[in-house]
Amino acid sequence: MKYALVFLCFLPVTAGSLCAQIEVTGQGSAAYVKSESGFSQYVFDNGRPTFTWRFDLFADARISDNFSILTNTRILQDEVIHLDYFALRMTDITSFGLNAQAGLIDLPFGNLGDRRFPADNPFFNLPLMNEHLTSLCASDYKLWVLVPQFAIQGDGVRLLDQGLYDLGVKLYGTAGIFEYAVALTNGMISETGVYSAQGLNANRGMGKIIRLAVTPMTGLTIGVSYATGAFMDDQSNDSGSAFYKEDPTEYPQHIVMGDVDFSYGYFALYAQAAYNRWQLGRTGDYESARWRLNEDLTAFAYSVEARYAVTPRISIAARAGELLFNSISDFVPTFSGPVYYTGTWDHNTFRLETGIGYHLSREALLKLVYEWNRTYGMPVDPEDDLFVIQTVFSF
Repeated sequence: MKYALVFLCFLPVTAGSLCAQIEVTGQGSAAYVKSESGFSQYVFDNGRPTFTWRFDLFADARISDNFSILTNTRILQDEVIHLDYFALRMTDITSFGLNAQAGLIDLPFGNLGDRRFPADNPFFNLPLMNEHLTSLCASDYKLWVLVPQFAIQGDGVRLLDQGLYDLGVKLYGTAGIFEYAVALTNGMISETGVYSAQGLNANRGMGKIIRLAVTPMTGLTIGVSYATGAFMDDQSNDSGSAFYKEDPTEYPQHIVMGDVDFSYGYFALYAQAAYNRWQLGRTGDYESARWRLNEDLTAFAYSVEARYAVTPRISIAARAGELLFNSISDFVPTFSGPVYYTGTWDHNTFRLETGIGYHLSREALLKLVYEWNRTYGMPVDPEDDLFVIQTVFSF
């Protein structure tokens, strides 16, 4: 498969015209990955040793001093092209320094930022709260806590939808030591609308996000984010839907996150903590045409990451993350029919990651990563630890 890049410059037709400036950067990474082969969603390629690759291309076109187009294209070893980011940006649209983005935007939630990309991520995966697939099924929004195959096969709803991009509009800016952002999107934090049918809004509401941050001193930023909105698709025309003819806006997600960035000398610390609630609690009979839980589903998640540059070339990093779920007493589905269940609606999990990075040059990085995963509430903890050797080249 061949890919061609075409760059267009709008040549001046008058003395006062401007030429669009296009800046292209990128990252390419190749990795050897070997995980254990237990029955777990964290197992990579069924435990087989494998090589993988990834390529990110960032192409930004500056139309004028105040107007730009920002894009990020991602390709993995499956050779499927993912356009993660396509935003039209307008800066300084008021005298107060207000900025705006429209299109496929990055969501103003938390402090993950560029650490989602291999060159800035000292590990292989994203934080656990961005990766974990819960027992709440995306295809029918039923709670398959007793059938873990659904999450392992990739059908669980995440608390945070990995890279956190969605179609919408965002207003943001700064005021002294404060930063602010508000966004309106097609989907929600847990289920973004990027890959929904035709890329359009798949529910009857919209996601609403707000973020405030303050930098009281150099090297320290403290932020808080809140998002609310309908996270499930509108399935009113699907006769087999678990929420047949019900309005998805009646079952919103509410999530709040606090985050801290701190750096001093060769040391950096990133921390995030989130409390999530899926408002699914309704009174009713499990056997009715409209399936309902009697309780809301909540979860608490945190991630703490520390890095230290031992030398200009060598750095070490560690990250710990955990997910804790509330207990319920309700009927849950199984392959043989509904069963009354008491316990946490998903298995509490803990992940510890360590990484050693060696800069072969400013543009080339070699990483060694080991990841420990622990799943609680099971008879035996699955064998699902992970080892990675990864190279990253940037340009």
